[in-house]
Amino acid sequence: MSVLTSFRKKFIEMREDIILMLNGEIERIPPVKSDLTLMNWLRNNKNLTGTKEGCAEGDCGACTLVIGRYDYSSKAVAWRAVNSCILFLPMLDGCSVRTVEGLASNTGELHPVQTAFVENHASQCGFCTPGFVMSLYAGWCKNRNLDNAAIDDLFAGNLCRCTGYRPIKQAAFHTNDIPVKERDTLFRDEEEKFIIENVAREDLSLQVKHLDRQIRFDAPRRLQNVQEILHTHTPLILSGGTDIGLWVTKKHMELDHFLYLGNVEALNQLDEDDEGFVIGAAITHEGAMQKMGAHFEALQELWRRFGSEQVRASGTVVGNIANGSPIADISPAFIALGASLTLNARGKIRVIPIGSFFIAYGEQDLQEGEFVQSVYIPKLKDNEVFQSFKISRRFDQDISAVMGAFLLSVDNDGNLQKAEIAYGGMAAIPKAASTLSKFLMGQDIENLPLAECRKAIQADFQPISDVRASREYRYDMALNLLVKAINNLAGKPISYLAGADIQQVISTSFVAEHKHG
Repeated sequence: MSVLTSFRKKFIEMREDIILMLNGEIERIPPVKSDLTLMNWLRNNKNLTGTKEGCAEGDCGACTLVIGRYDYSSKAVAWRAVNSCILFLPMLDGCSVRTVEGLASNTGELHPVQTAFVENHASQCGFCTPGFVMSLYAGWCKNRNLDNAAIDDLFAGNLCRCTGYRPIKQAAFHTNDIPVKERDTLFRDEEEKFIIENVAREDLSLQVKHLDRQIRFDAPRRLQNVQEILHTHTPLILSGGTDIGLWVTKKHMELDHFLYLGNVEALNQLDEDDEGFVIGAAITHEGAMQKMGAHFEALQELWRRFGSEQVRASGTVVGNIANGSPIADISPAFIALGASLTLNARGKIRVIPIGSFFIAYGEQDLQEGEFVQSVYIPKLKDNEVFQSFKISRRFDQDISAVMGAFLLSVDNDGNLQKAEIAYGGMAAIPKAASTLSKFLMGQDIENLPLAECRKAIQADFQPISDVRASREYRYDMALNLLVKAINNLAGKPISYLAGADIQQVISTSFVAEHKHG
């Protein structure tokens, strides 16, 4: 008896057919290659070519469609716009998928969202239009009242090269004129019924032989089954796919075994108590942003710029931490906040500070068979202020050149009594600025010795120069972000060091360094 057969008999019945609803019709799909993207399946197998491939990395939004998925936290179905170019088809098991071809009624009458685009002349070549339409339809599903800022957020993950954004935004404004009571659900009642019924289905486990490779995809529903699979196999853990999806579409990597966490109820929980928040491994950035944003305003803004609505709806908080990227935005923020990780190895729990999880580039503190089960973020105390700032070439959807996170508090005399600082983009890993944090303790926020602060930053980090920023720029910006955080704390107008001011700090630091040998 094989290990897999023994596992199936011992723990739970499994199935090999993917079951989803596509534009209101149930689809039963026999085993496929686990890295087949949803977009390619729609275009090549279902001939639904309204979904376009532009960048194949979740950036341009041409592949946007809307999925309905069960939300374990709210115990209801949530409707989200997603990038189908980097989602693998088996991840959609038990979900409802709605493409641009599925918006019109059975009689051919256009959906009001489509009508708004037509009446406002919001399409030219038409390549990007289906993606824009589906992003607006996702907003429609949420009954969102769209002001100018909300429209910018809604379309941040969609690019148009020829129509121009004015008529597109006008189309979005147009949908506000339709009363909520007149907004039809367009099969959504049937879709939600299908999704809820499928929550209790057997685990999905696909095995396909491709050339000389055996390809496998496991999507368990119980935490115990995750632990057992990791005990007997070494799969690649998959949550949102916003990073791993690019390994397939851009690097053309051949991945043999996925363990998908998105269907595990225990990992789809975001719990809050008086002390803090526990974010399960399958909680998306959007889910965390909605629940935690009111307590951490700076995190709310960071999440808003972290990625588009499509990326936030798929990518997970723990996944962003677990991949250990040096330019990850969430990790430095959580390091400054004093977060900790719960690691699970077949039920054996280990809790570590998040800062110690990152060892070196591409290396994390994970033992054999262990995975990140959750991250804990303590709430702010009454006298604490948290700030985070992202510096990138684009405002939306761009990789950080430098990201700074600051947890600060002052005593009654205006002296720093707490300074927990971390940066992204300054080292091969997200990293605490331990020398800087130690130096700042007890410093007067009205008279910060900037030359010494810069020396402390230089002691903590040795950044590289790359296409996003030079080494010196990163040093300058790290100091600037500290100045901004301190000025905010002191209630001063926001100001930055630039030109002569930066040179003065560098010169002062240089003279002091050589004066004292």
